[in-house]
Amino acid sequence: MKSSYNLNSIEKIELMVPDNIDSLTNNNLNKEKKSLSKFSYKKLKLIPSFIIKKFYKILPGIIKDILFWSSVIHKSPSSKFFAKTKYDELRSILDIKVSSLTLLGVPNNLKEEVNNTFRSGFYTFNLLNLSDLDTLFGDVVSYSNPSHAGARPYFKDGRNEKIEGSFSAYYDFSNEDNQRITTFILNKLDKGFNHHLSSLAGYRCKLDEISFSLAIVYGENSNSEMHQDTYASIAKGFIYLQDITEKDAPFEYLEGSYLDAAFRSSQTNKAVINGDPDSTTSTRLRGKDLDDAINKYPLISFTGKKGLFVLANTSGYHRKGPHNSSKPRITLNFEIKRRGLFSKLLINLVAIIKFKLLKK
Repeated sequence: MKSSYNLNSIEKIELMVPDNIDSLTNNNLNKEKKSLSKFSYKKLKLIPSFIIKKFYKILPGIIKDILFWSSVIHKSPSSKFFAKTKYDELRSILDIKVSSLTLLGVPNNLKEEVNNTFRSGFYTFNLLNLSDLDTLFGDVVSYSNPSHAGARPYFKDGRNEKIEGSFSAYYDFSNEDNQRITTFILNKLDKGFNHHLSSLAGYRCKLDEISFSLAIVYGENSNSEMHQDTYASIAKGFIYLQDITEKDAPFEYLEGSYLDAAFRSSQTNKAVINGDPDSTTSTRLRGKDLDDAINKYPLISFTGKKGLFVLANTSGYHRKGPHNSSKPRITLNFEIKRRGLFSKLLINLVAIIKFKLLKK
C-alpha cells in the first residue's frame, strides 16, 4: 500500500470519500493558494443571458412556447396545449436537420467515421498520460467552491426523498488552469477531433475557451435516472481520472436515441400533460418507458482505463450508471456552448461555404 506522500491527487481525494467528505466541502480550505477571479470579461458577457433567463421564468407557459420555441433554454413545452401537438417533435426534427449540416463540411477520409459519431451520439478515445495535470486536480479542491451542477441527492420523481450516502461536488477551474488543461488536451488530439465534436454539438465548433470542472460523485443522485438534457443537440465531455469498471458508476448512453425525435418528444409531452414538472425540463425515463427504450436502443456503458475521453450528445438519453464501489467516481467535465437553431444554422452554412471554397 502506498504511503500518503506517494499518492497522486486523485488517490488522495479517493481517501476522503465517503469518510472525510467535510474536507471536500469546506469553502475556507486553503483559500490562500489561489482564488477564482471575481470579475472578468467572460462574466460580463454572461449578463445578457442572465437577463433573458430571468425574463423567461416570469412568462406564462404558452407565451414561452411561442417566443422561445427555437431556444435551448426552452427544454420542453411549457403548456399542455402545445404538449398535445407535434410542437416538440417538429423542433427536434429541425434541430436534427440543422445539426446534420455539420457533416457536409467533413473531408472524405473522415466522412464514414464522423457520420457514425453523429448517428450513435458519442465518440471516444484515450488520453494515455494525465500526470501533467495532477497538481491542478489537487489545487482546484482547495480554491474552488463546489456546486452540485444538477446532480442532486434525490430522484426527480416529485418525492424529494434524500438518497442516503449521496455526494456530488463539482469544482470549477480558474481561467489560468482552464487554459492549461485546454492546451494539454489540444496537444493530444488528432486533426479529425473537431469534426466529431461539431457533429455532436450540432454546429461547427472547436475545443477552445472551454471551462472545465472536477466532478467528484459518490452514490446515487438525480443523474442516475435515464434522461435527456434538452430537445436540441449539445456536446459534453467526460474524461475519466480513474480506471472505471461497471461497478464505478460509468457514464451510460442509449445509442442513437437522439435521432428519434418522435420518441423523445412523446416522453417529454407525456411528462408535461401528466403535470410532472420535476421531469419535464430534462425528461426522465422510468418503469416500462425505460425498459422499452433499453430494448429499442443499445445501452452503452463506458468502462475503461484512466484517461478515457467520452464525448456525447446529451440530448440523447443518458445517465450515471449504478455506483457499487467503495470509492467515488472522479472525472474532468466540460460542455460546449449551447446554441439555438438559428445560430446553429448560420454557423453551419458559413462553414459549408468556406469548406466548398477551400476545396476549389
